[in-house]
Amino acid sequence: MYYAGICSFCEQGTLGIRICSSEKHALILCDECDAVWKSTDLEQKPTFPKQPDLPCPFCSGNLMRSPAHWASFREIYQRGWVAIVKGQTKD
Repeated sequence: MYYAGICSFCEQGTLGIRICSSEKHALILCDECDAVWKSTDLEQKPTFPKQPDLPCPFCSGNLMRSPAHWASFREIYQRGWVAIVKGQTKD
């Protein structure tokens, strides 16, 4: 998983770049508390999608069930989000 840092809300989770199940939208999702940022502006307050479904705030697609997935480097590059990538986990 490519990540953009550590969650400013829970201060524990990794902020992964996630593609929703519609495969149209990229978001930043905390892998610990499920906080969501709809853009690369991590200074904004996150939203918290309804549990357990975690609907995408753009299209209501599911953020956890396939075909939702952690973004590949290619998907991140295509969206112009490369500058926020801090690293990659070993998962």
